[in-house]
Amino acid sequence: MKSFQKDNRQVTGFAKAEVEQFGAFGGLAIQKIKMSYSVRKSLRIVYLLLIAGILLVSQSATATLSFAQTPAKAELSKTEFEIIEGKFHDGLGTFAELSLANEIIKAAKLEQQLFATARAELKMREAINALPASHASRSVFPQEIASIQKATRQGAALLLNKIAPFRLLQVRHTAHEFADAKAGDLRLEFADREALPVSVKTDKSKKVAVAEGQTPLFEEKWAKRYFNVSNDELHQLIGDLGFESMSELKKYYLNVSRLVAEILIRKLQLTDCTPTDFRKARLGDLQAMKFLLRQLRFYKSGNDRSQVIILDRSTGEVKWESLVDEIGIETLTADRISFLPGRPRGGKLIASEFGIKIDGRTVVSFQIKHRRGKYRNTAQQFEFSDITTRLRI
Repeated sequence: MKSFQKDNRQVTGFAKAEVEQFGAFGGLAIQKIKMSYSVRKSLRIVYLLLIAGILLVSQSATATLSFAQTPAKAELSKTEFEIIEGKFHDGLGTFAELSLANEIIKAAKLEQQLFATARAELKMREAINALPASHASRSVFPQEIASIQKATRQGAALLLNKIAPFRLLQVRHTAHEFADAKAGDLRLEFADREALPVSVKTDKSKKVAVAEGQTPLFEEKWAKRYFNVSNDELHQLIGDLGFESMSELKKYYLNVSRLVAEILIRKLQLTDCTPTDFRKARLGDLQAMKFLLRQLRFYKSGNDRSQVIILDRSTGEVKWESLVDEIGIETLTADRISFLPGRPRGGKLIASEFGIKIDGRTVVSFQIKHRRGKYRNTAQQFEFSDITTRLRI
């Protein structure tokens, strides 16, 4: 601004009768001449216009450069996308439960008010709006909503066929009543038979969680429930891994992965494997495997023995069973059983997911997770969060 003011003062000085100096600006030379007042006035106007024009061009160029240097919205990192995806699918799950309930109410012509889906829809919409404009999931997520809408209409009709000829009185939404390993999201109440809990699952990559399938309570709701690990056995295992307590072990989630690997190896009496490589593992205790499969089948339906309905969010198809339901557990033989590789990836010392195959098909997986969401980029981020048990369908 100071330079501009100086030049401006020099311009206003042309009101003098004579120009006694050479001046140069923008490649123009003003020679020493005597001018009439009108000529001087014209020159002064031209000179001012030249300065104004150059300043405007300069400002325009600066503004253009500033705009060009404004960074576009960066692509999402894997972690950022997972947070958005998780929010969307939380909303989609609730939307599926409520939409199925509403379709049952309409199809059964019940005199019952429909459930409000606005909050679930808002949650999904907020997740979609958080995506970059060009992100592929901006088209995938709405397609999943449409598939769930299609599946709930079909699912309602199929459920009503299953319960005929009993007379349905009311549909309750009970997703908040998950205590004691209950699986039911809906509860169908009848005039002439006991109530039927319905567990609504939205298919995620051909996987569905069992009741209390995502739990931080590793000892009681995973080790003991599926592998019959006693408190003394668990304490021994923790000590063998070099830790004083479960709390200390959980400070890093991959410590829990190592514990999971050890439980698989010891309780199933596996041979030809290590905690970091299950590719050639052979089953030694068939009865322990049968116990695991029975427990998985039981907790798929939960303690309330829910009717499980699986809504495929990709195709809109309705399914009832998982692969574990197709297995003849009592006639199962050890040679039909194999395991997911359990090989570490990304430079980690141990894998964070393990699984069991029957006849070459994965029937169940166990995934160990660290803290997410508000713990991101904090000292607690890599602490153990939960272990998730999923069945394949």
